[in-house]
Amino acid sequence: MTPRNPLAPWGTTRMAPYAETAPVPALTPLIDPETQIAVIVDEHGRTVELGTHGTSTSGVTPTSTGGGDGKGPGQTAPSDADSHESYDQDQSSS
Repeated sequence: MTPRNPLAPWGTTRMAPYAETAPVPALTPLIDPETQIAVIVDEHGRTVELGTHGTSTSGVTPTSTGGGDGKGPGQTAPSDADSHESYDQDQSSS
């Protein structure tokens, strides 16, 4: 049997119009032909500074274990393998 007046889903009872926002100026990314570095320009062609950021490196170093369990030659021992990830980040100024 279908109810005559089904309840609205919970999420739709919480909906409301979006708040008013200020317009965001148009920015365009370009490559500087001399330095080959990306720059951002505004609608008037002026370079816009978006802040600074640091650099980081990340690498995965595999590790493995196995053998050494006292078994004789020709007998294989189970091995265990995993990896260790390192992450190094430069300090950046805000």
